[in-house]
Amino acid sequence: MKKVLSFSVLLLIISGILLTIQWIGYEKLSSASENIMADQTIEIEVQSDGFLIKQALQSLPENSKLNMKLPADAKEVSCSKGDKCVTGGQSGTVTANGGIITIQYQIPATLSSQSFLLNNWQASFENIDVSHTDLLLTDHTKRGGQWISSIQQTAAKQLSMIDFYSFKGKADRPPLFWQKNGLKQSNFADITVFAKEPVNLSEESMSAPFSKEEIIAQTVVISKDLKPQQLDGLTFIRQESDLRTIRSRMIYDYVKKHFIFPEEEQWMTSFLAVSLYSTQPMNMKAADMNEQIAAVLAEAEQKEWETALMQFKGKEVNAEKLDRALSAVKSEQTDFFEKNKSSKLPTVPLIFFDGRSVMVEEARVPFHMKKKDSLLYVPLKEAAAALGFSVQEVSSQEWLMKKEFETYHFYLNENRVLLNEHQYALYETALQKMDGIIYIDKIWFQKIFLVEVQETDEAIHLKSYGL
Repeated sequence: MKKVLSFSVLLLIISGILLTIQWIGYEKLSSASENIMADQTIEIEVQSDGFLIKQALQSLPENSKLNMKLPADAKEVSCSKGDKCVTGGQSGTVTANGGIITIQYQIPATLSSQSFLLNNWQASFENIDVSHTDLLLTDHTKRGGQWISSIQQTAAKQLSMIDFYSFKGKADRPPLFWQKNGLKQSNFADITVFAKEPVNLSEESMSAPFSKEEIIAQTVVISKDLKPQQLDGLTFIRQESDLRTIRSRMIYDYVKKHFIFPEEEQWMTSFLAVSLYSTQPMNMKAADMNEQIAAVLAEAEQKEWETALMQFKGKEVNAEKLDRALSAVKSEQTDFFEKNKSSKLPTVPLIFFDGRSVMVEEARVPFHMKKKDSLLYVPLKEAAAALGFSVQEVSSQEWLMKKEFETYHFYLNENRVLLNEHQYALYETALQKMDGIIYIDKIWFQKIFLVEVQETDEAIHLKSYGL
């Protein structure tokens, strides 16, 4: 008994040790998978032969060892404040001393007398997320002009020996632009515009429908002399009318970030941007799909649909989930998004249907029924063909159907049918065109074709009376 007890105690001790080791390993793995948040201060000195840059990361864990990648033209790389640098080529490692990393390097350059752009001029660090950047620029060349960045300017001083600028913001690698001829600044809620003359646009047309905390502010330079391009928060355009595309891009980037589609369906972010925020479409198929949906939704359904779409914010979403959401709003089934997963045109038309399977003489068929005003409707042409009838469209309003000795003439615009030359007048709503398809209601379908329509929760069965 004592041996058994001792063995049990030993097992408990070993199990506890193993669990402890596993937990420590899990903690290391978890912490390794999370990026380190840090603040950043960059000092740049503009000289006649290039730039001297000092870059510091603060609020790091003690003795953090980071892999870094330097700008392509960086020369004379060094560390300060006791940091340990190991560099080779344009990459290396640096170990923090006291929770701060500071590196310094030079970028030789021949500076244009009219304008120049600095992009990708900072060092980058693996597994680091920069939460805030302070950018301090000292221009020793005294060439005048104007410095612009993607982050907010907080100071601009023309001193006797230097020009000094400071910027601050969220971007970790803000680009810098200098131009000899100064530009006028126009400020909107989310966009700062620099142009030859002030921009006279409404705040509503320029602001994005999100809180400032949810988006990255944009800086735009309008000039016919510059190449149009989009950098990290800094965009160059040639005319004021192009500002609309900036707002659209901000909304599109926001949707792409907060609504997570599979890679092959990511183009549908354009659909959500159009549907939820009424922005210009990045994809014409997205605009077409939105128009088709809006055309069939009542005002209350439209609000319900927008609410359903917002439920996907911060979550994974795909074509199948969008179909389920739209089906719930309409209380009918659709596979609209599944059939339009590809971004290629044309758009497959929007069709709603009864989601139950349809069986003809116990064989499943590929079409569905529809419900309208509590009545079940059968797709006329498809159901007749499944019952063995040949179907001929004599004209757009006259269909001829034959099976053995039975002949049917349907006159669609007159709501009547000839059965073996015997005329039957249908009531006004017996034939309905819905989603581009001609349907006949269940009652008249049974009378004309002598077919019983049996409904269960799972399926709809069409069975011949066998007369």
